[in-house]
Amino acid sequence: MKLLDLYCCGGGASAGYVDAGFDVVGVDIRPQPKYPFSFVQADVLALSPDFLATFDAIHASPPCQAHSSITRVSGKSHADLIPQTRALLRASGRPYTIENVVGAPLIDPFLLCGTMFGLGTSCGAELRRHRLFEANWYVGLLPICQHSGGPTITITGNTPQSNVVRNKVRVTYSASEARRAMGIDWLAVAELREAIPPSYTRLIGHRLMNHIRQGGL
Repeated sequence: MKLLDLYCCGGGASAGYVDAGFDVVGVDIRPQPKYPFSFVQADVLALSPDFLATFDAIHASPPCQAHSSITRVSGKSHADLIPQTRALLRASGRPYTIENVVGAPLIDPFLLCGTMFGLGTSCGAELRRHRLFEANWYVGLLPICQHSGGPTITITGNTPQSNVVRNKVRVTYSASEARRAMGIDWLAVAELREAIPPSYTRLIGHRLMNHIRQGGL
């Protein structure tokens, strides 16, 4: 089955879907030289319905800056591409999933967290990385967060340094720790800031493939 990953960036989400068995093509408006699968450089919102119809399912991760807590603090303004992206996906007639940060205006979203998958534990800290997902198909029951209350590691794109903990949050880390925490070994730390851990979409991908095989959208 073929899956289209829109706003794919470096391919974290794509890798999870590939692990689940999909043949994935990524699309991004910017060049993505480290993207590990088939890639098309294009404006997502300019894609034709005929192109979208060649895929069995679609994932989209519109830019999150319009809804991130960092943006709210900085006071900068960014375009919200979620409504336009949702309209594009609905018009495709395909099963789709939209991912974004907590606070984004997704419809009936479910939440995934790194502690559901044991991410970050090899670094001596949890990777929580809460992300919301909207789907037009029934995903099913999901794991719950397993927050231990111990230190957490946050991947911000900062220059890796020695181990520093502030309010139980690891704010500095080595590049190798960041890659292990995310489950992504092909991207630089700055690129990990925009990535989705493949564990998230591996779970979604298995559920999605079963949905399609059972005669879903």
